[in-house]
Amino acid sequence: MNVTLFTATGCARCNIAKRFMDEQGVAYAEKEIKGKGKEDFQRFYRDHRQAIRRSEEGVQFPILSDGTEIRQGLARVLAYTQVGSGLDGFFGYGDRTGGWVDGLHVSGGDASEADAFNTVLRFLKKNGLKLEFDTDGRNAGVLERLLEEGLGDRIVMDVKGPLSLYARILGVPIDDTEIRKTIRLVPRFPEYRFETTVAPLVPQEVGSHRIRYLTPDEIGKTAELIHEVTGDNRQPYVLRPFRPEHVSDERLKSLEDLTQRDLLSYRTAARRHQVYTEIEKL
Repeated sequence: MNVTLFTATGCARCNIAKRFMDEQGVAYAEKEIKGKGKEDFQRFYRDHRQAIRRSEEGVQFPILSDGTEIRQGLARVLAYTQVGSGLDGFFGYGDRTGGWVDGLHVSGGDASEADAFNTVLRFLKKNGLKLEFDTDGRNAGVLERLLEEGLGDRIVMDVKGPLSLYARILGVPIDDTEIRKTIRLVPRFPEYRFETTVAPLVPQEVGSHRIRYLTPDEIGKTAELIHEVTGDNRQPYVLRPFRPEHVSDERLKSLEDLTQRDLLSYRTAARRHQVYTEIEKL
């Protein structure tokens, strides 16, 4: 594998990536983008612009390329170095800077790769970084291992809805027991919160075009689920409005946005079971 690692001057995360690759015995050519590698990166960026994420702060480094695949950001570079694309489901793009790493999706990866997942996380922790995870309730066993090893600093659980609608909202079969187990585990993290998006429900009946949002009563039952499983009605719980403009499904783009006023009835229903329920600011 012919690996190129693009780095930036003074980039602490680039140095961590290089240490990991050195320890793993991975040979690579470093291209420092403001030094001798400047022209190489300009050419690389021009050829792969669509694959490289750029925020208001600029391009995030390090960036790894093996001639076939590109991985951007420290966690994704380490994951790819470890087992190739096998950890892609666990590691998404992270936006956090400073001492945090986010974009860590407990439910998104293959549970059989949990050992490799934890290897990368241990290295990040050893190098002084804090880890923020998200979960939708799947892969509860993977989450439990994170707790056992003290690898998680913050977790956000996206509780999709009441268990009767969970699989329909998520779009895949679920195990109710696993969702409940994850809800029990979440409050054991140093920092955590539960959240639910007031999401649209696509009809299951063939030929039906009626799409509706979750109702306040259904959100109330979701808050009740958290109360029932944790035994606590004072959990941090946030309701998030669905944003049609951010989805690719054309059927959902026509939905009207829920306003802050619309969401008040949802908050009232949820507060019957979770008294600290808040609405995410629009």
